Amino acid sequence: MTDRTETAHKAVLEQLKTLDYGRMFQPPSLKGTVTFPGLAGGAEWGGSAFDPETHLYYINANELPWLVRLVPAGQVANKLTAGKLYRYRCAGCHGPDKKGAPPEYPALDHLSDRLTSEQITSKIHNGGGRMPGFASLGDPAIQAITGFLTNGSDSAVILRKDASSVPALKYGVEGYRKFLDPDGYPANKPPWGTLSAIDLDGGGYCWKIPLGEYPELVAQGLTNTGSENHGGGIVTAGGLFFIGSTHYDNKFRAFDKKTGALLWETTLPNANNATPSTYEVNGRQYVVVAAGGGRDRPSGGSFIAFALPATR
Repeated sequence: MTDRTETAHKAVLEQLKTLDYGRMFQPPSLKGTVTFPGLAGGAEWGGSAFDPETHLYYINANELPWLVRLVPAGQVANKLTAGKLYRYRCAGCHGPDKKGAPPEYPALDHLSDRLTSEQITSKIHNGGGRMPGFASLGDPAIQAITGFLTNGSDSAVILRKDASSVPALKYGVEGYRKFLDPDGYPANKPPWGTLSAIDLDGGGYCWKIPLGEYPELVAQGLTNTGSENHGGGIVTAGGLFFIGSTHYDNKFRAFDKKTGALLWETTLPNANNATPSTYEVNGRQYVVVAAGGGRDRPSGGSFIAFALPATR
C-alpha cells in the first residue's frame, strides 16, 4: 500500500479491508476485487523495442491497481427500456451511475452540457475512440438511449429484428475504476510506472527504473515515483533509448540503453502518448514525437523534431 502520507496509507488500508484481493486470477465480486496490474497495463499498447546488438528488450509498464466490482443487473423484461439497455450495453464502461472512470471512460451524467442530442446520437451510432458503434441496435433504440442520457427518459425500446440479443445476465460491472488514495494518486507504493530492459538471452532484468513523475509531488520533494504512461519507446544503434509516454510530467527522455542512466530530458508542451519515430536526413539523425496530450490532460497538436549531434 501507498506510503506517500500516513493519512493516505490509513485510508487505503480501510478501503482494502472491504475488498477482495490476494489470489492470482481473483474473480470479480460484489465487494469489489483489486486487479493488479490494472486494466490499463502492465505493458501497454505503445509496444516494446528490441536491440539486436545487446539482445535487450525494452518495455514500459503501468504499475497501479484497478477495482472491478459486480452489480446486480436485474431481470430482462420482454420489452427493454432505455435504462435497461443502458445498463446492459453502456454501464460496463460508463458505470450504472453514468459517472464513468475518466479519462479512459468519460462520465455521462452531465453529457447534455457539452454535446447536443444530435451529437450524442451520432456517437452512439458510429462510435469513436475505443468505443464501438451500436448502429445494429436500430435508430429507435439509439434515440431512446439518447433521451435517457439527456433527460432521464426511460422509454420502452424495441430492438431491430437483426440486432444482437441482450443476454439475461445476472450481474453487470460497476465500471472500470482505478484504486486511488483520497488525493487521487495510486493506492499502491511507488513506482507507479516503470521502464525495464530485459535480457532475452538469460530471461532476467538488466535494469528497471521508475518512469515519470508528478510535478506537484516533485515540488513537495517526492521524486522518482513513476507515473501512468502510454506510448512506447525506440532504441537506436547509437546507444540511446528514447521515450515520452509519461502522462503527467510531459517529459521526453533519452536513456543509456545499456545502463538505464538518464542522459537527457526535455518538457514538451503536451504529453507524448505515442511512440517516437527516428529518421535520417543528409547523414544526420532526427527523432520526432507527437505531443498530443489528452486523457483528462490538456490536449495539443504539435509534432516536435529533435536533431542528434552531428557525427564525423
